[in-house]
Amino acid sequence: MRIVSVHLKLLLACLFWGMTPTIGRVLAEFKAPFVVVCGRFMVACLFLVWFCRAAQQFKSVPRQHWWRFAGMGASGILLHNGLLYKGLEYTSATTASIVVSLISIQVVCLDMLIYRRMPDHLTLIGVLLSFVGTAFVLTDGHLTQLFAIGIGRGEVLAFLSALAWAVYSLLGRSLLEQYSPLLVTTYAALAGLAMLLPFLVVEPQATHAVFSSSHALMLMFFLGLIGSALGFLWYSEAMLKIGAVGTAVYINLTPVFGVVAASVFLGEKSSQSVLLGGLVVCASLMLVNRPRWPWRRAAQPAVPAGRP
Repeated sequence: MRIVSVHLKLLLACLFWGMTPTIGRVLAEFKAPFVVVCGRFMVACLFLVWFCRAAQQFKSVPRQHWWRFAGMGASGILLHNGLLYKGLEYTSATTASIVVSLISIQVVCLDMLIYRRMPDHLTLIGVLLSFVGTAFVLTDGHLTQLFAIGIGRGEVLAFLSALAWAVYSLLGRSLLEQYSPLLVTTYAALAGLAMLLPFLVVEPQATHAVFSSSHALMLMFFLGLIGSALGFLWYSEAMLKIGAVGTAVYINLTPVFGVVAASVFLGEKSSQSVLLGGLVVCASLMLVNRPRWPWRRAAQPAVPAGRP
């Protein structure tokens, strides 16, 4: 049942992340994305430190490991969010979401280039299917629209944003072999927050506007606790149990949940492509993670935590 719990937590994390763009539209009126992200991770760090202290998991780490935590903070928190928000100034949210859904493919490529880990053919098919399913949802069933996507500044920034998250995933995997998911997530979040804090000083007017709004504070609290503290923690736990590739492929459910959230909360129209594309993504998840499902445990040997 423990492996089932990991998959359920990942589903919940993707559901929360899928709601983030909908909430982000409300916070976009402040036109201060880095200030908002900083506020979000201030809340996240408060809860993560609390969780870590309550679980008595704080421990000192060697200096040579701090660059990895700093790398996770820079890639997964500062660059992933910053590049994506900046990219959205030059391209549409749909195009950016399609590009960002390349994360699982980027994880596979980086895994092969850096760690020489070659996934099996079914895993590769599952990763590609996951991208196709996400693209099917975001193009409303018209996959030919993919060929109309240009390569401009926004698309490049969105691609780099996805690459930053792929780096975050692989850096985290190496640390998870030595430290608990809670400790890794906490230290990475603290490192990312330290890099975000200067933006509060650089944009004082925006900082005052955001932090003096009770509405913004409430939304940042939700994003910080649910989307960041719990979401990032559950992602780290999943990387330890099912590997970087098996975890990253779940991210392709995020835009599917996002379309559903926009339909429910913003009244935006959705079509059958959401259901069909969502089913394709779910099928790809089953394919990539097939050796780890409970009903296969009797027939499969134990899978090491580092296996992609």
